[in-house]
Amino acid sequence: MAAHAHQQFDRSRIPALPKTTADLLASRKTKSDRTLNDHVNDVHVILWENRDYRAALDAVHDSDAIEGSLSIDNMLAANMIREHARKNGNPFIKDKKLDTLVKSLNIVLRRYGISRKQRRQMIGGVSVPNEDGSSAE
Repeated sequence: MAAHAHQQFDRSRIPALPKTTADLLASRKTKSDRTLNDHVNDVHVILWENRDYRAALDAVHDSDAIEGSLSIDNMLAANMIREHARKNGNPFIKDKKLDTLVKSLNIVLRRYGISRKQRRQMIGGVSVPNEDGSSAE
């Protein structure tokens, strides 16, 4: 087996590592800013242990909703998200309209597989397809 000669590298040609976190983030090749959905997800996770927040998301039929309407319960949950953002200074959420936050929250819930529609179509934790064979997603 032939021994390989050790090559000398000119270290001055190798770029230095970023020195600060800001420099590191600035050097990222793919710039993917966080979306509103990502920010809503962060607050959703924080609020998950809050009994009132989960109660606002629990019903799958109007008759079981806190206010007798899934739409109004969605607004309650969205308002909790916005109030949390205002209290904690989240600039991405604190001034959003409740309707916008409801739409974003619905996307977040679908990501977890726990949207009202997804859960309404489950039996024993298993999703049952619609009559036409489509899923609840």
